[in-house]
Amino acid sequence: MSRRKRIGLFVAFPEMVHVRRIVEGITRQCHKYDYDLCVFSSSTHLSFPHENYVRGESNIYEMANLDELDGVILDYSTVTGDPGDLVLKRLMKRLSQYPDLPVCSLEIPIEGTKLIENDNEASLREMCRHVIEVHGRKKLCILTGHQGNPVSEERLSIFMDEIEKHGLSVLPEHVIYGDFWYFSGDALARKIVNGEISRPDAILCASDCMAIGLMDRLSKHDVKVPEDIVVMGFDSTDEGAINPITLTSFDPGDVAMGADAVDYVRSKMEPGAELLPVEKNAKMQFRPGASCGCQTDPVYAMRTFRNSLYVSSYNHADEDYAEQVSVGALMESYALEGFTASKTAEECVKNIFNYADLLKPYQNFYLCLKENWLDMDDERYEGYPENMRIYVASTQVGEESYYGEGEAISFKTSEMIPKLGQDRGEASAFYFSPVHFDGVLLGYAVLQRTLQKHKVPNVVYRNWLRYINNALEMTRSKERLQTLSVRDEMTGAYNRRGMYEKYREMLAASREDDALFVSVIDMDGLKYVNDTFGHGEGDLGIKTVCAALFAVAKEREICVRSGGDEFFLVGIGQYSREEEAARARAFTAEISKRSEILNKPYNVSASIGCAVFENCRQVSLDNALSEADERMYRYKVRNRRHRSV
Repeated sequence: MSRRKRIGLFVAFPEMVHVRRIVEGITRQCHKYDYDLCVFSSSTHLSFPHENYVRGESNIYEMANLDELDGVILDYSTVTGDPGDLVLKRLMKRLSQYPDLPVCSLEIPIEGTKLIENDNEASLREMCRHVIEVHGRKKLCILTGHQGNPVSEERLSIFMDEIEKHGLSVLPEHVIYGDFWYFSGDALARKIVNGEISRPDAILCASDCMAIGLMDRLSKHDVKVPEDIVVMGFDSTDEGAINPITLTSFDPGDVAMGADAVDYVRSKMEPGAELLPVEKNAKMQFRPGASCGCQTDPVYAMRTFRNSLYVSSYNHADEDYAEQVSVGALMESYALEGFTASKTAEECVKNIFNYADLLKPYQNFYLCLKENWLDMDDERYEGYPENMRIYVASTQVGEESYYGEGEAISFKTSEMIPKLGQDRGEASAFYFSPVHFDGVLLGYAVLQRTLQKHKVPNVVYRNWLRYINNALEMTRSKERLQTLSVRDEMTGAYNRRGMYEKYREMLAASREDDALFVSVIDMDGLKYVNDTFGHGEGDLGIKTVCAALFAVAKEREICVRSGGDEFFLVGIGQYSREEEAARARAFTAEISKRSEILNKPYNVSASIGCAVFENCRQVSLDNALSEADERMYRYKVRNRRHRSV
């Protein structure tokens, strides 16, 4: 049986209203066609000023295995913005190696892809008609986006054409290019209040952000909106709906554009397959507000306002509670404190598992980490290792849940997530999000959601992932400090403190008939090597001795660097007296072999003393080591291997 088709969507900042809408359109069509949706998304916009953070976030696009996708949708407006647009360039370079893979871009053309246009003409013309016909404004100003940008120029052209159809004209000084962001709205307001341009009686803004920046600055200079100047926005953002002066705006055609993108991909990967209709209704896109003098839609405004509130308690009896954007629930859960209090790696992943309920609604949540995620010396910034491990799996649909090192499942990173290739009753949306700290790769998270009544990951998920990033890094730091406190940094062997801690554990787990085995090893001629060839060569000799010790150590025995050029080997188990001579011979042979391989102008050797004590519970470790040390010294004298030679 052939697997279910998969569409990959590459976006950033999924909680942004623009992304929420295109994902809504995409999921609607994917549900109709029973396609899986794989969303690869940075949690923030790529123009975010923290360079390393953006580097870590954008690494998620490298993780996507294009061999596992049947079609690709690119959202140009969010996967650009980093210096030089390198993220998009790298992605396009990879896509160029898949000439048969259907690829489309949304709203803005990208060379080598099919452009899916956003049909906003009806809404843009309605904006003009509303200002002119409903509110009687004649002296109009247009604030659009960047000059030369296809979206900016298209919106400007439609505004100008509709205004001319009403027998009006726009002064050249009232055609303003901006940046789709607050700053250009603020700059236009300053020009108006400073008299640099004449005051219009209405301003048509090509984005809500510019309209909000404009209104806020006008209000600070006592220019009344809408009495003095009517302001219209375009995007219907949440912020516009709850602005002190609620913004009159229009929904863009993002939902329909997302659906059209799926239909294009379907026509290429399944030629001749039926394309199901996309619902389009421009009349439903009008969001009246106070900025033009209309009555604000109170239900829409209050719903948006409530979703943005920090509310410490919700109606838990409401079955829709789990689907609310609950920043308050996230904060009042004290998840951050729970993560921070984790003393060990195992406790950390357990807490992540316990707090996964904050992400509802979801089908499954997976935390995939690199196999050596605790190794702080592995500072990988780009790309992913060949294998990953699922350390946390939380399910809301009756599948297997687990967490921790002992339960972790390894898989090939090329699979992206094993669940993706399994037979499932219905299609799902899989959100792949980066897990990193300051750009250093740790892994990625996967949130699986149903395509019915679909909810895009929101501000709760973004901040929850930030908690995870910080918790994992703090755990790594704690583990590193713990390791440094019990391990010798040069050789990786236990130090004396580590030896005593580990020995107490071994003794507690021992049986009554277990024996204690100890060896004391001392490098020969270290001073001679240091004085003659330098301390770097002396360090090499120390490492060689330790490596030989590790090579002959048995399972559950511990290697210890007690200081300088002295080492211990300690074990509890079934040992006989014959072990003493046998282990000495094995170590001597091993270090001789390693010295020969080094081929240095000096010989690396060490003296060893071994001792076995039949009852491990009737002898102290220090006394046992003293006996082995005495035997080592006799061995050194017998073989005339003095430290000064």
